[in-house]
Amino acid sequence: MKRLLALVLIVSSLPALAQVDLLTLREAVRARDIQKIAQMADANRGDLMEMYPQYYWYSLQLDKLNDSDLKAFFDRFDGTPLADKLRQDWLKELGKRQDWKTFDIQYAQLDSPSIELQCLAGQSALAKSDTTALVRLRPLWFTEQGRPESCAPVFDALFDAQQLSKDDVWARIRMALSANKADFARQLSARVGFPAALANRPITQAANTPDKVLPKLTGNDRGTREAALYAIQRLARSDADRAASWLEKLGQDWPEADRRYGWQELGEIAIKQHNPIANEWFERGGMAGLDESGRFWAVRAAIFARDPKTTLARIDAMPADDLKLTVWRYWRAVALKALNRPAEATPILAELASADDFYGLLARDAAGPLAQTPLPPVTATEQDIRNVQQKPGLQRALALYAQDWRPEGLREWAWGIRGLSPTEQVAAAMLAERNSILDRMIYTAERVPGPVEPRLRYPTPYRDIVERESQENGIDAAWVYGLIRQESRFMTVARSSVGASGLMQLMPPTAKWVAGKLGMKKVRPDELNQINTNIRFGTFYLGYIQDSLSGHPVLATAGYNAGPGRARAWQTDQTLDAVIYIETIPFDETRDYVKKVMANAEHYGILLGEKVTMSQRLSPIPPKGGAVDAP
Repeated sequence: MKRLLALVLIVSSLPALAQVDLLTLREAVRARDIQKIAQMADANRGDLMEMYPQYYWYSLQLDKLNDSDLKAFFDRFDGTPLADKLRQDWLKELGKRQDWKTFDIQYAQLDSPSIELQCLAGQSALAKSDTTALVRLRPLWFTEQGRPESCAPVFDALFDAQQLSKDDVWARIRMALSANKADFARQLSARVGFPAALANRPITQAANTPDKVLPKLTGNDRGTREAALYAIQRLARSDADRAASWLEKLGQDWPEADRRYGWQELGEIAIKQHNPIANEWFERGGMAGLDESGRFWAVRAAIFARDPKTTLARIDAMPADDLKLTVWRYWRAVALKALNRPAEATPILAELASADDFYGLLARDAAGPLAQTPLPPVTATEQDIRNVQQKPGLQRALALYAQDWRPEGLREWAWGIRGLSPTEQVAAAMLAERNSILDRMIYTAERVPGPVEPRLRYPTPYRDIVERESQENGIDAAWVYGLIRQESRFMTVARSSVGASGLMQLMPPTAKWVAGKLGMKKVRPDELNQINTNIRFGTFYLGYIQDSLSGHPVLATAGYNAGPGRARAWQTDQTLDAVIYIETIPFDETRDYVKKVMANAEHYGILLGEKVTMSQRLSPIPPKGGAVDAP
């Protein structure tokens, strides 16, 4: 052990030698071949990538090491992602050992500790009877999610110290039931005496057959009320009006706070269904006690109801941090304009118009000539590029990309651009461009606080293919570029966690269906990453979706992400403003996706020479099964 340890502690001032063979290293790690890894660490000392075999040598045997063993690594490589990762792994080991003295020293050097490590720090505080540090972890209790095992002793201590109470348990049970996590709510109920209404059978019935179990939930104890509220929420997903009737009936003798909560929950469910009654139900529930999601949906309900007075009131009732968000600054300006208060709305729109995001583009259209004059782009010289190229983190990132260690390359790049000036950020983006790593180019250029050359944020590779296939399928090339940028950041080998592949992130069943439509008998999985095939299939499918969804790009964009059936279900029986349609998409991911794709399309339209404003792209959404109403 000592001999091998000596190998990895050697630090050399030699210039970079031949880079570590990462493929060989990966095979050694998979085989847990400690001796091979140690030999690689010794053979590659002084190399640009020397920390990688050293990191794996340590990480595979943390249970056999002590703090002095790791000191050389932390001293040598502090401020790198691998040092941070090893420190987090080491802290977990120290927690197992309950070596709190060493734990505290290492924990103080972390920037963003995980929940697991925060709770281990709480255990350290508990061992020292440091109640102040322990109480700071109280907010971790309030979530519908389970917490790591390291949090259990912390929560127990908070209950013992009366810093958490039965009311806090009920609050978390309510959060779990609202998120439809009935099993977790039942587990939590152990802390409040296992109320009968939250037992397995009744809570399962409340989830699956709420209309049958609600007549039995007539008691007024806390457990019965929570089970009834849960059943009402479940019923509302299929029949909101019947759910509201049950809330009226059962809630007559409930505490006012419970009744208000019930109406708030019904309001959120209803607005996600585009039910116009949602605004009224939120009014009955009020804003008190709403979490962030509830506050946001209360505002969306007022927006959907075209009620600017209530929209403004609900936005103004938000906490200060919410009021800083671009989305609510934009809708506040819209409400002010609708209330004939242009003197207050115009400065907000003019300020928003300086940004290039979805709301900035909308504000630019609305503000018109009052929008601020664009600033000149931040630029970088060849010397700036050479300077950032010397930064070890960026060098390691490029080396990792060259050997197809993409996750590690992503991490090194993100750490490598920390603290760079705007000019250095542009230089780093240009460095990524020259190495054909377009996703890192975009990532870096987006972080520049100000305008940059458009190509750094909105590249147009494969232009001949994109324009040809877009024209072939009758769709806008700028829109296709906007979608590719959001789907894959132009990574041809991109693969999602659910198996979508390539530039346009095609799912295998979708690719198989498209192949059939194009008269192809079979398509191999590896073909989906080929640029020509992926763009051909993706544009065909996008064109098909657009044709099936009233020819509207907003509907088709939502359908590409969430499925055409959902995009169609989110239409209403009347013509709907496209921005309101987007704002009230019930899936957070899809709502954000559509905003970004449409904003991307606007920027690409400018680059491709189109003269289409954001407002023109966002034409009214037609009603279900019909055409847009005549003005």
